[in-house]
Amino acid sequence: MVIQKYLSNIFISIVQQDGEWIIHSKVIKNGVLKDKFTKNFEAKEHDSVSSKMEDYLNELQLEYNFSYIALFLDSMGQGAINGTSSIDFEKHSVDIKSVSHFSIDNKWSVYASFIDINWVKKLFLKVGLDFIYSPFVVQYSLLQERKSKNKPVLYILNHQDSVTISIYDSNSLLFGAYFKTTTDENLTSGEEDWENAEEEDSIDNLVELDSIETDDLEELGEFDDLDSDSTTFDEDPHESESLGNFEDKNLEEESNLELFGRDVLVYKYLTSSLKEFYNNPLYGSCFIDTVVIFDGYEVSSELIDMIENELFMEIEMDKIDITQVVCNMAKKEVLL
Repeated sequence: MVIQKYLSNIFISIVQQDGEWIIHSKVIKNGVLKDKFTKNFEAKEHDSVSSKMEDYLNELQLEYNFSYIALFLDSMGQGAINGTSSIDFEKHSVDIKSVSHFSIDNKWSVYASFIDINWVKKLFLKVGLDFIYSPFVVQYSLLQERKSKNKPVLYILNHQDSVTISIYDSNSLLFGAYFKTTTDENLTSGEEDWENAEEEDSIDNLVELDSIETDDLEELGEFDDLDSDSTTFDEDPHESESLGNFEDKNLEEESNLELFGRDVLVYKYLTSSLKEFYNNPLYGSCFIDTVVIFDGYEVSSELIDMIENELFMEIEMDKIDITQVVCNMAKKEVLL
């Protein structure tokens, strides 16, 4: 470690978003940021990585003295509970034999199914992963950077494909829930099932398991050319310009409508989480009047209005870049 800090270390974060794999890299030498860059690759299928992306990651690992790859886990079979014992998992109806789990501060736990862990291991088999970060741990790292509040607070980690909803009292988790904001029938390979899933060898430095898809907007089709026999008219440039503005306005309106539809779903998840927290004796509910949103995607003004006016909750917003957060977490793990 003494020698390592004087050599080039590259930290690579991988986050899937908007049909792409976003790869963000930071090069650190002697505690100084020497370079940072981002490259995107199309994610055509959820259960495969392109050879171009594999080649790119392998080239980065060969180029630098030390390299670390961190993945943001965004699969369904994960969660967080208050407690660390098998009895605590049983109370939350989680089969501890089917999940990889890790305690945080010896108070609460994050978990992910063996199916999901094995799936990402196979997905990046030719590249290798050093860290897998649960969204609950990403969220926890962000709230630790804020001034602690002397009351329970609900936190939302907003990613394009998911929302992570947690309630903390200071740094102790009281409630955790993870929801997808997109539908994907291929979240896992489909070749395995919960009952038959078995634990495989863990990834070196598997971290912090420490401790519906909204339809894409269809592109506007171009007008077919008029037949040569048809009567032609001189084009009015002003009319053409107006048509372009009209199309742009329509696209913007459709995009806003799509965002609003997604945020209605987020609001539904938020209200159902609060209902579960207040009504389930498992949580020993306490009053929540503050929502902190770590926004890694986009939040509509309508969602903010609904939370403030319908739930009478105060909102605090932190705009974040999840790829940068994950990259910094990996850096902290190694060079702190």
